[in-house]
Amino acid sequence: MGKLARNLRICGECGIVYTSVSFEKFIDECPNCNSKRYEELPADLGRR
Repeated sequence: MGKLARNLRICGECGIVYTSVSFEKFIDECPNCNSKRYEELPADLGRR
């Protein structure tokens, strides 16, 4: 599993899933609503 999957977050306000790493910088807030509340997405969520 790559780095992208380890950096997935769920926004605490609007509920979208986004990644905390882009190509040029570390993203600290939701790109949709700019909230800093988030939860880490478990890495094994898709494996069942």
